[in-house]
Amino acid sequence: MNQHKNEIKVFLASSSELELERVHVGDFFNDINSSLAETAVRVRLLKWEVFDPSFKGERKQTEYDQQVKRADIFIALYRTKAGKYTEEEVETAISAHARDKMPEELYCLIQDWQGNREFTVDELKAKLGADFIIDSFIDIGDLKVKIMSILAPRLCARGISVSDIGKFIQIGSINILRK
Repeated sequence: MNQHKNEIKVFLASSSELELERVHVGDFFNDINSSLAETAVRVRLLKWEVFDPSFKGERKQTEYDQQVKRADIFIALYRTKAGKYTEEEVETAISAHARDKMPEELYCLIQDWQGNREFTVDELKAKLGADFIIDSFIDIGDLKVKIMSILAPRLCARGISVSDIGKFIQIGSINILRK
């Protein structure tokens, strides 16, 4: 297999209120890639923080939207709001998925929250449409479990063993995540 087929690209969209979760997801992807070091398979997290901030003749959000269209998986995280750039990324993902089936999979993970939101979950579901798989998460640990469940079928399709053994999720024989 060539490198492209061994790379799983995941675009992560969210408002700034989920900055800590974004950092933890980035660290989690690093842990996954460390466990894959002896293989040709890699997971690549696409988020605005990993791109070159220098101006290249177009607005930066346009560059991020192009990355959305190159992703295999698009994940939008929500807590109480969606910023205008997150909304643009979601709209780009919906449009690109409808037109080109890229991203191939669309997910929305909504953090359980007791406070006020700028949207209702039903409004968000209606806006996202039927192509989005919508789920919730409690905290960072639960978010990682949900992301691993999204990645597991693609890893398995590339010959990587992903196992749920009680309190841990393993890649190969390495404990990657404590549940």
